[in-house]
Amino acid sequence: MSVSVLLGPGGWPAHAAARAHGTAAQGTVTSGGRCLDDANSGTADGNPVQMLGCDGSAAQAWTWNSADGSVQALGKCLQVTGGSRATGTPVELWSCSAATAEQHFAHLPDGTIYSAASGKCLAVQGAVVDGAGIGLASCDPSQSDQVWQAASAPAPADVLSSGTPVNFANPDDTPADVYTDKNGQFYYQSSHSLYGAKDSRQWDFDTGSDFDTATTAPIQNSGTNKDTTALCNNSPTGLTATYAPSGSGYAERNYCDLSGVWVDPDSGDWYGLVHNEFTPQPFGDGLHYDAIDYAKSTDQGHTWTIEGHAVTSPFSTKRNDTTQFPGATYYYGDGDQRLFVDNASGYFYAFYATRVLDKSAGGTVWLQHVARAPISAKMATASWQKWYDGSWSQPGVGGKESDVIPADGAGPGYVSPAGDYAPAATGTVAAQVAAGQMPDNSQLAVMNIAWDSYLGEYIGTPQNNVAQATGTLTPLHFYATRSLATEQWTDLGLVTGDPNGAWYRWMLDPANRTSSTVVGRTFRSYCAYYCSTDTAEYSDITIDPSSSANLPATPVTPGLTYTVAAGNGQVLTQSGSTLTATTGANGSAAQNWRFQPTGDGFWTVVNSATGQALGVDTGGNAGRAWGAVVTPTALGATPGVGQQWSLQPSTSGGSGTGTGIRLVNRYSGLALSLDAAAARPVATAPQRSWNNTGSAGDTRPEAAQLLAFSATGGTAADTVTVASPGPQSAAAGTAITPLQLSATDSAAGRTLRYAATGLPSGLSLDPATGRVTGTPTGNGTSTVAVTVTDTTGALGTASFTWSVTGTDLALGRPTTASSVQSGTSDTPDLATDGNPGTRWSSAFSDPQWLQVDLGATHAVNEVKLTWEAAYATAFQIQTSTDGTTWTTIYSTTTGTGGVQDLTGLTGSGRYLRMYGTQRATGYGYSLWSLEVYGG
Repeated sequence: MSVSVLLGPGGWPAHAAARAHGTAAQGTVTSGGRCLDDANSGTADGNPVQMLGCDGSAAQAWTWNSADGSVQALGKCLQVTGGSRATGTPVELWSCSAATAEQHFAHLPDGTIYSAASGKCLAVQGAVVDGAGIGLASCDPSQSDQVWQAASAPAPADVLSSGTPVNFANPDDTPADVYTDKNGQFYYQSSHSLYGAKDSRQWDFDTGSDFDTATTAPIQNSGTNKDTTALCNNSPTGLTATYAPSGSGYAERNYCDLSGVWVDPDSGDWYGLVHNEFTPQPFGDGLHYDAIDYAKSTDQGHTWTIEGHAVTSPFSTKRNDTTQFPGATYYYGDGDQRLFVDNASGYFYAFYATRVLDKSAGGTVWLQHVARAPISAKMATASWQKWYDGSWSQPGVGGKESDVIPADGAGPGYVSPAGDYAPAATGTVAAQVAAGQMPDNSQLAVMNIAWDSYLGEYIGTPQNNVAQATGTLTPLHFYATRSLATEQWTDLGLVTGDPNGAWYRWMLDPANRTSSTVVGRTFRSYCAYYCSTDTAEYSDITIDPSSSANLPATPVTPGLTYTVAAGNGQVLTQSGSTLTATTGANGSAAQNWRFQPTGDGFWTVVNSATGQALGVDTGGNAGRAWGAVVTPTALGATPGVGQQWSLQPSTSGGSGTGTGIRLVNRYSGLALSLDAAAARPVATAPQRSWNNTGSAGDTRPEAAQLLAFSATGGTAADTVTVASPGPQSAAAGTAITPLQLSATDSAAGRTLRYAATGLPSGLSLDPATGRVTGTPTGNGTSTVAVTVTDTTGALGTASFTWSVTGTDLALGRPTTASSVQSGTSDTPDLATDGNPGTRWSSAFSDPQWLQVDLGATHAVNEVKLTWEAAYATAFQIQTSTDGTTWTTIYSTTTGTGGVQDLTGLTGSGRYLRMYGTQRATGYGYSLWSLEVYGG
């Protein structure tokens, strides 16, 4: 029998159902203890909304519609008055119309209510009192007047969590871009171009077996890499640039950084995008213009030539061009790009940003844009097109470009041309943003992209503009889209355990540590500069749908057997200990293959006759090199990274000639290729959406890697579906109302067994019934992952958050310390003031302590420490009844910094202190906060 596959808009099989956002119902929307209210229960168009004490009336019963982004009460919809984008514009009620952009809203995971048409959020205007109005404001979830509770709004579809931050060495002034050469050698590339006359300007390369082992590559100090000054100044952009005025700190007319490298399958040549910062201080201010060129190396990165422009500003980049920019602002152009090589569609995507600046060097606003080019065109100037007004309609060089913003609330995902930057507009950047004459900061600015094979979506994480502007660490956000062709990015949620203000971000698959293109359920998220604990770190991030029922349908079903046939008619066949490509299916067991999921978005491919799995050698570079032989080997209890494959669709874009599914090896990032050429073994090859017409490089045809799967037999495995109970909350020290988890099995009569990780301390799960009971202790929010298994081994999962609210016994209590860092005002009380942006910092010596007087004797079962970059590797938590005699209730010599939530403690006392005995840095000890919980 054969299986047909329904492809969704991104080319991946359509999701079994729309991603769950919970069931919308009527309910209150509250902030600061008051309810959003239809004033006087009015139903006339233009009736105002306000804050009012909650009274249970219909005027406070709001219905959310996630399909069209409408929010209704008494048959009328919330609407931004007049469709304005100006800060403070009130919201009102109006007759509902799905076509009215200003009626589209979304309650986001960070608690804000996003206005899809404006790119701003709803905020209480002034104090939260009866009669207070609601209007637009720049989105900032750290502002309490923008945080709303809306239990009836669609619940978040995903649950995000993070591991402990881990420091890494060698951050640079661009993100690390990882890639693998034709011989399987791993590299990552970064660069810096400092401004002073004698400062370093260099393209940096590191190499090793993977990211964790990489050290400086010899090519870093050769050719054009060692000093890029002349290369930049004589590039296509540099030749048009001019020097800064006398006395400037900018010594050169152009500074250029390589950021994003791709290896051409046809030749093995390296190509890369180049970010230019040129014509410094064009209006006597502190910045410059930006543009993106592309470069080529024919000698494996030793020397480079900058070939031409890729993406340039739609406006003038001449010095002091007051004709183009007659007002108080100017547009500094296109740069800070992040290259994503989307083999599925056959396009390069360049996610890039611009800033609109005050000529007086004051305000700034970040806008986000995207351009693409067919990979087969190899970055040539004429191949780039910009995303503008909903289509790829503008040339990369000089074309118009739309500001990309989240599409939450059924929004378009971009700012209309009428709402975008206009050089002739008057006023400063801040004044234009406030007046709605220019877009606000895009939440997507400087996006870093990966394909999440577990979610079946592209995911992105931007730099943290709010944190940078306010000097406050805020949670990391992730966004997702089904298709890069339409740029409909929606908010997956935030990672509360990973606060940062990062400029430079990238992702990495932890299984191979060489790929940023494809990741799974858990992946590394890197940060360079202004991170949660250090200058450079990564955290393991896990993104789970609230229920596994919301994972995408796949082109194969566990339990069935399939033939694997390429577009050239070749069929994958096992012959003894080797693999062959055979013309046509013959019905033999040697051509029957089972696909078994690993549980994180990857698969093993096992021959049904021998039980052996497809794989490549993982002992070194050979298994990552073009043409690496694929062999069948025994499958252990845990499949090796070389035995894991992602199923990636081809959507026949970018001049591609066919569609199908690629089997992409997790170790190498290369695609299984069934080549009909004589004497060629079954091997892996670089992904391509065109055929190489020459004889150099990889010559395997595109069709050899575009696969179709036809079911030949077997029995489909059981399917277990777990219902997510949604976010839970409880009070510490109070027994919960028992929570019943529920699951169903596709087969009747199966016995189900429940398990869970991440339950708050004090709670337990009955594995036979799925009932959660107990009395929670401690404080904070945890991610609960539920797994339900039947007697055949089939399983389903669900994830949700559980928040336990306790009283911080240290909040506002008298706090003392052994010392305060000289020359600072980082006093002890700032660690217990409840403000996450203030801290205590000690002298630069050991030991040091921070002590809080709890006011009375309390039982202590949890202490939460939020460290600044200067943290303790060795410290104790101690309690005392008199402040003199101390009892240690926790001790470590392997402190990790970051947020250390120490739960399950047993102790009591009126006084509690952190006693540090070994510092992690040459600085002192520094705590953003010390929180204490107990009875």
